[in-house]
Amino acid sequence: MSDPLSKKELQILDGFLKERSITFVKNYDMGEYSSWKVGAITKIIIFPENINEFKETILKLKEIEISFFITGNATNTLFINLLRTIIISTKRLKKIEFISDNEIIADCGCSLSLISNRCLERNLVGFEFSTGIPGTVGGALITNAGANEGTISDCLKSVFFFKDGKEIEVPKNKIEFSYRRSSIEKNDIITRAKFKLNKGNASLVKEKITEYIKHRNNTQPVQYPSAGSVFMNDKQIEAGKLIEELGLKGLTIGGAQVSTLHANYIINTGKANISDIKNLIDKIKNECQRRRGINLETEVRIVDE
Repeated sequence: MSDPLSKKELQILDGFLKERSITFVKNYDMGEYSSWKVGAITKIIIFPENINEFKETILKLKEIEISFFITGNATNTLFINLLRTIIISTKRLKKIEFISDNEIIADCGCSLSLISNRCLERNLVGFEFSTGIPGTVGGALITNAGANEGTISDCLKSVFFFKDGKEIEVPKNKIEFSYRRSSIEKNDIITRAKFKLNKGNASLVKEKITEYIKHRNNTQPVQYPSAGSVFMNDKQIEAGKLIEELGLKGLTIGGAQVSTLHANYIINTGKANISDIKNLIDKIKNECQRRRGINLETEVRIVDE
């Protein structure tokens, strides 16, 4: 296990953030932040208010060689160990700029639902696929998030990255997208993204959204803390179907349970801890491998640094 951040490292970072008036909180429990309602404690979580503060923070952390993890709403993340990792939250980076009649640039921390709603106000359609996806632009691009027969890459034009101290724009055709994957690397830093929508009938789309929400509420355990789909579908079979066929629905370890409503969800029944959820993930993976020879890959991100 890595040594924790030193007092000197934390003092340097503390001084920088105070000097720049960048919001931060010490000894923050990521269980209060994560959609699973469990998580490790980070020595510092930083809340940049705009893209410039975001970039300044990253440059300083790289200069003093402190590792960091960027998260939006932490809706698909399990924070196991943060002894040497600072968290940068993009929750406050939610600017949406309409640059033409049907094009927008959205900050990496914009929630997908916010973008959909803002677009519908202008009769722009194409983002309604995101109904029920609680994530933000940055994370959604990395995983090519999707639902309701659409993905975020469908309406994407370009992605802005922060690299070597500069913000660069990369067109969609230079990025590879597939099912719950993209060629965006783990260490790539997304700042913003440009999307192209279509003119349409917002009223009809809102009716469709109502149906999406109804379906979601009927098929997903929305009343419990979770991280959405835990595993990616295998080429041979959907993950949820496989888990159900193996009789693992309802399997419980501590306060973590495989949902009886949707087998690809692990829910926090109220008293789950980090180990409960991690052990249940491992148990499911092992059973799928042992009994069916299928290696399920996790869709959730596990931070253990």
